[in-house]
Amino acid sequence: MIQLDTRVMDFALGDFSKSLYVQRANELVPILRQRARKQWSANRLLDETAELIHECEFFRMLQPRRFGGGETSPMEWLETISTLAEGDASVAWVTGVLGIHAFHLSHFNDAAQNEVWGTNSRALLSSPYAPNPVSRVDGGFQLSGVWKFASGVHLCDYALVGGAVYDEPPSPTTDRMRTGDFRAFLVARSQFNIEDNWDVHGMRGTGSHNIVIRDQFVPEHRTLQFKLVTAGMTPGKLVNPGILYQLPFWQVLGRVTTSPVPLGALKGMAEAFCEVARTRVSLRGQKTAEDPVAAEAVANALAMVDEVKGNCYRNLGKLMKAVAAGGSLSLNERQMFRYQTSSATFRAAELAIALYKACGASGIYESVPFGQYLNDILAVTGHVSNNSQLYANVWAGGLMGLDISNADLRA
Repeated sequence: MIQLDTRVMDFALGDFSKSLYVQRANELVPILRQRARKQWSANRLLDETAELIHECEFFRMLQPRRFGGGETSPMEWLETISTLAEGDASVAWVTGVLGIHAFHLSHFNDAAQNEVWGTNSRALLSSPYAPNPVSRVDGGFQLSGVWKFASGVHLCDYALVGGAVYDEPPSPTTDRMRTGDFRAFLVARSQFNIEDNWDVHGMRGTGSHNIVIRDQFVPEHRTLQFKLVTAGMTPGKLVNPGILYQLPFWQVLGRVTTSPVPLGALKGMAEAFCEVARTRVSLRGQKTAEDPVAAEAVANALAMVDEVKGNCYRNLGKLMKAVAAGGSLSLNERQMFRYQTSSATFRAAELAIALYKACGASGIYESVPFGQYLNDILAVTGHVSNNSQLYANVWAGGLMGLDISNADLRA
């Protein structure tokens, strides 16, 4: 039986008053808002902001304590990311994504973990997971290709890239997510180049550029099979026995790209709207504060943020309690959790559109942040982990008798 941190149940109830991480994140929100326009004009995280994130230890929240990390609970981590998004969604995204890679590396074998953190405990990893075909060679694998969407890559010392190993070259129409020996490959910064191609309408500051690898060797010990991850049999669980690393992998990794960033951004947008509304009067002489459409838009947004966070932290608390007692939760429950978090992103987008509409024509100006918040939230909906229809089909479809034996069961 694993001893739970005494604060975990507080976190499960949404009480983060004892969290230094959340406190620090709240202190950064005004700074991030002040820098938001400058950050929006950049296609990577500002150096001064990255250094603040380092100083606050946010990147290392899910890193094992044996390497100087926080090894904190997923609730505290997600609340921190969501809070940062109230100031700037791009900053929160990079913080969360690079932070989750510390969790992923913690599931690799001990040799790989020591190679990354043994000499530099602040080392960061990017991750374009969508797999390219990979060839097996003596002692390891040979990698070549272009990997897209490497968020925060300019800050990173390594990358975790997805690869599917085949005995014979696959056809162009092969589903590489479900065929071959799908693995994550740990590559050093010296083994790849960054293709500066991040020219986008939303999440501009994430710097999610392409990385290019040409004929680079990766030894066997620097890989991790995703089938071991899904089965809960990773070598890292043996050397990192804390409860964080005993939780179902996808229940932790899948959440950072789903609800925390859009929830925080939606809250930030609603707060900015209220700030403007206190003094705004329409051409018809109506105070925005007296407009029932505006009031409902703000109320719906803030209530939804509170609802989804409460549900998420309750679910994670329930899961942690079960794992600490030596068990787990059923696959059906975990599939429901995946659906709930993925669908929250689209709900946030709909409510952000309602807020933007309530702004009236004045909302289009860059002197107010509404357009940036909205574009960032909409950009997040395009991430594959927010395919709520897929998770609904797997969970609810299975309940209705659908054969899901070949479905994506990573829950």
